[in-house]
Amino acid sequence: MEKAMQIELSERLLAYNAQGTQALAEAPFRNDVSAYTDRARLAREQELLFRQTPLFMGISRQIPKPGDYLTNHLTGVPILVIRGDDGEAKAFLNVCRHRGAKLLEGCGKGKRRFSCPYHGWTYDTSGALVNILEEKKFGSVDKATLGLTPLPVEEKYGLIFVRPTPGEPVDIDKQLGGLAPEMAAFGFDSYVHYRTTEMSYNFNWKIVQDTFLETYHLPVLHKTTVSPLVDERVSTFDAYDLNLRMVAARRGYEKLADQKPEERDLLPYTAIIYLMFPNTTFIWQGDHAEAWCAYPDGDNPDRTNITFSLYAPSEPVDDSERRHWDNNFDIALATVEQEDFPLSEKLHAGFYSGAQNEIIYGRNEPSLIHYHKSLRKALGINR
Repeated sequence: MEKAMQIELSERLLAYNAQGTQALAEAPFRNDVSAYTDRARLAREQELLFRQTPLFMGISRQIPKPGDYLTNHLTGVPILVIRGDDGEAKAFLNVCRHRGAKLLEGCGKGKRRFSCPYHGWTYDTSGALVNILEEKKFGSVDKATLGLTPLPVEEKYGLIFVRPTPGEPVDIDKQLGGLAPEMAAFGFDSYVHYRTTEMSYNFNWKIVQDTFLETYHLPVLHKTTVSPLVDERVSTFDAYDLNLRMVAARRGYEKLADQKPEERDLLPYTAIIYLMFPNTTFIWQGDHAEAWCAYPDGDNPDRTNITFSLYAPSEPVDDSERRHWDNNFDIALATVEQEDFPLSEKLHAGFYSGAQNEIIYGRNEPSLIHYHKSLRKALGINR
């Protein structure tokens, strides 16, 4: 994060502390329960948000060398991202042009040629079909027309975004809505992927973002886990088009008042939470970054698939560093698996009880309000 922004945010946090307040919305916001349960709305979300919108896929150093690749099937579209022989990130539908089999699973390294597990058709990192098994027997086809279907991709600031539908190019700067200089200043192009896990729960995909976009619940749900570390009374909010940044103050941030503004390092004293619209909560955690990505499970509004990834500033060099990153990963995962997500399943089940038609986000939940207003805007709906 740029120094000028660190100074500005530290001044705001200290002012909020002195005034006994935090970033506040103009008024509470009512959201219809059907936003989480309606199948017609989910179908619209799938098409506009998970087919047409560029989505965060990972960081550059997940695929540092030609043939290194990652895959994503959770958008509902099988996606392959691979480092080309020319050093550029490429994205394709992860589908063999022969019979439609999925080509690669998970992630891997050095696949400068890869073959379909069904009939052995072979492709290179540009997506070109380079070999057909027993080609003479198969018959005459034009291999040049049977390459993998490309998807729009852009790699910038160490981040990789892919649009899951062929067509319009990806513009990361436009997608980030003004957050680009901030992302660039973190230097994520040198960060490494440490670990990822995938999980599924019985609640709507948007509840994952809801979980991270307010601190109001910390002293109740996380009384002995997160609350001793984070001061829920003080936080900032800034909108960046459909995206946002929320800064939560860690305990002890008041020490910043004793430092000259130009000497302050805000990062160790805060958790900086970015919502990269529509489905990624990207969190700076003092010495590393986390990404929580949520996806609807098919046409089911009551189930979500989630990935959680930790990105470290460099490869661990010894067991001590590995224990440090494992500890950070395990603590974050345990908190949501033992506290947030089990409660979220009960919360979502309550939507079907008939107890209410609307839920209310308070003035002290401005990030949550902005997120749901952004969803309405992107979907072209008013409720």
